[in-house]
Amino acid sequence: MGFKILEQRMKIHDERYDKGEGIHFWFQVLLYTLIGQFCWNVENQWFALFLNAHITLDVFFVSAMTILSATLTCISSLVFGTLSDRTGKRSLFLGIGFISWGVTTILMYICQPIAEYGHANGIQSIVLLAAWMVVLIDGIMSFCGSIGYDAAVNVWINDHTTIKNKGIVGAIVGIMPVVATIGGTVIGGAIIGENQNYLLLFLIMGILVILAGIFALIFTRDKADLKPNKDGTFMHQLLTPFRFKELKGMPNMKELIFALLIICVYYISFNTYFPYLGTWAVYRLGFSEFGMGVVEAIGMVLGVVVAIFLSKLIKNDKLPINVLVGITSTLIGLIMMYLFVRTPEDVDSENLLSTKNILIIISIFFVGTGEVLMTTSLMVWTRGLFPPKNRGTFEGVRSIFFVWVPMLIGTVIGGIVIKAFSDGFLDTANNPIDVPQQNLFLIAAIVTVLSYIPFIPGWILYFKRVKAKKEAEAKGIIDPSLYDSIAVDTEGNQYDLATESGEKLVENEEYSSKE
Repeated sequence: MGFKILEQRMKIHDERYDKGEGIHFWFQVLLYTLIGQFCWNVENQWFALFLNAHITLDVFFVSAMTILSATLTCISSLVFGTLSDRTGKRSLFLGIGFISWGVTTILMYICQPIAEYGHANGIQSIVLLAAWMVVLIDGIMSFCGSIGYDAAVNVWINDHTTIKNKGIVGAIVGIMPVVATIGGTVIGGAIIGENQNYLLLFLIMGILVILAGIFALIFTRDKADLKPNKDGTFMHQLLTPFRFKELKGMPNMKELIFALLIICVYYISFNTYFPYLGTWAVYRLGFSEFGMGVVEAIGMVLGVVVAIFLSKLIKNDKLPINVLVGITSTLIGLIMMYLFVRTPEDVDSENLLSTKNILIIISIFFVGTGEVLMTTSLMVWTRGLFPPKNRGTFEGVRSIFFVWVPMLIGTVIGGIVIKAFSDGFLDTANNPIDVPQQNLFLIAAIVTVLSYIPFIPGWILYFKRVKAKKEAEAKGIIDPSLYDSIAVDTEGNQYDLATESGEKLVENEEYSSKE
């Protein structure tokens, strides 16, 4: 009798897990998103400061590091996203990716003793070697991280996303990067401390990621109805999103393109300043690493509260309103940063709770609120339009617009601006000392304004689709619990929400979303 009860409870547990419900599912979502975003924070924020503190302040290497990282992330997410579709496995790549991600994070520290030897003996070539090693290891780490996170965690979550849980999913996906930025900056700054102990930070982070990978291999399961999807050869399937004639047959493709363009333009703005934000705060304004983290944390915590409140709009099919508020909030924050936080005299780097820091905290509040809203909303928006059988491949496409192009263009813009206004100093190895200026925020604000251009047609197409969906639900034609843009009618036929009338059945079975 006891065995039967246990068996019944396990069956209920499995069914809830498969539907994206229950404590076991949500624990794993929180674990992988939190640990993953903490590790991305170490790369995006602390690797650059590690490079600046121990090797060189030449902005060229930060730019090169960001560009290589973005390129390898894009390649990795496309290749392994397609592999996860073809094999019908997400959890395997999640575990392997996280373990290799953690190992490469720890390896970053080997660059410091090499650089110290070069500085101590005045050998510039050795210093340059260490700088290029940072660039290379960061790229390898990003490649491994993308296997575990972009091509696995993101797609695994998408597999389990429904109308019922998409609001919570969107909130977690959007808020975790900010939570990781807050926690990673404060805790990371405290770990590094005055002794510049980056080794301890990289070691702790690497071990946590490795343990999460081992946990995934043991406990994480793919959705029960996930099956291998092999569409011809590997290369044929990999290049599916780039055969534009075939894209025309996919429902809501025009809406997806505009949503991806909003992401792309917004994150070009983001990458214009963010890779250099820590260097600006520490070397221009005079904050310590820990002090920088505390000031960022105060502003971003307030932003998260607002973003959580507004995330309810996602569940109520008013997602573009979040995007509009996100763009506008970011714009306000960047303009405030440019106007009011220009020199060390505008802040108090010693007394962090001084009234002199109110303006920088308010600026970070607006920028942080905007980033959370954009990430939360656009992740749900774009992933809801992916062809279900090719979610892994299209996650790679999303990374092109979300990671590769923004990092490539934004980082180059930021590097050019910093070089143009450089103070002209050289370090002991005769490398330039390039410290960011407030001009970065003005340029980023100008780019942010351009986000409104693809947003307008995207807004129109989104509400057109939502209207068709509600009409179909009112007629009892479709199952309202389905998340994808193509639903299934009561007889199992494919129902296309992309058509003007909302009554035409999909003719191309290849892109159906029958669950």
